[in-house]
Amino acid sequence: MKAQKILIIESRSDLDIYDERCEGNTLRKVLELQGVAAKCTEVVNKGMLVKALKIAQREHIKYVHISAHGSCDGFILTDEGFITWRDFDRIAWPILRGKCICFSSCSVGRGAEQLFDFHKSFCNAIVGPTRDITWGEGLVAYSAFYHRAQSYEKSSLQDVRVMNHIVGAGTFRLIESPYISSTYTIDGSLKYVY
Repeated sequence: MKAQKILIIESRSDLDIYDERCEGNTLRKVLELQGVAAKCTEVVNKGMLVKALKIAQREHIKYVHISAHGSCDGFILTDEGFITWRDFDRIAWPILRGKCICFSSCSVGRGAEQLFDFHKSFCNAIVGPTRDITWGEGLVAYSAFYHRAQSYEKSSLQDVRVMNHIVGAGTFRLIESPYISSTYTIDGSLKYVY
């Protein structure tokens, strides 16, 4: 069994569950086709989110992907608990230090930089949408992002530009840490920085 490089945490709404709509396992299967080992876990409340985030403490996980409904103020769990950026900092610091956090959650890219107000080293970088997106847009864009994240020759900024070419200019944003903004390939090599 290969060590997982990407942790996918999904928290769907009750309607998503009823309609059998999910992104996490589909993304995991796409990654497997590319030879990338990923773990997908579904969380429904804050306690399960904390437990899932502890999986990210494994040093070989470089990317934590959170798939949930969101806004510029945070994201929503299945039980309709709202996780503000302050809440997320309390839950996830220092677990996510050194990781790249990817949100497939509407509009979080317009507020997630607040995490660096609490801890400059909360994580190395955040990728998130600046507008409402569909599950399909997120799946297609992140499939391309993680495909490109296998190469050290392409920067994360270039990877996000490709995502925006796919689903629309300005849809996704890269927010770099003011402390250490280096990102890594899925296998752990330093990505090209410029």
